[in-house]
Amino acid sequence: MAIQTIKLTEWTKDIVNSVEEDLRKELKKIIMENPNWGWEQISIQDVFGCAINQLTPYYVRRGKKASFHYSQSELNSVLQLAMKRVKANPIHESRIVK
Repeated sequence: MAIQTIKLTEWTKDIVNSVEEDLRKELKKIIMENPNWGWEQISIQDVFGCAINQLTPYYVRRGKKASFHYSQSELNSVLQLAMKRVKANPIHESRIVK
């Protein structure tokens, strides 16, 4: 029996979580509205990671329109909670406003 090469990257490269782009747009707005919060690369990553893990993913082919979107208020709420969680439980030395 021949061993078949699995082309995981090739087979999955066009599948994306449509929620991520919407979440990035909302996070950008929040960063602009709260410039003194202590935004650094690591805190942005922590907030984004915490928020994205609270949302059900919706996968689509890259470049296709998603049939489902969370509302702006749902995304904002999840991001605000993620900010509170990161602020309350910092795992990195940062300049987050206390």
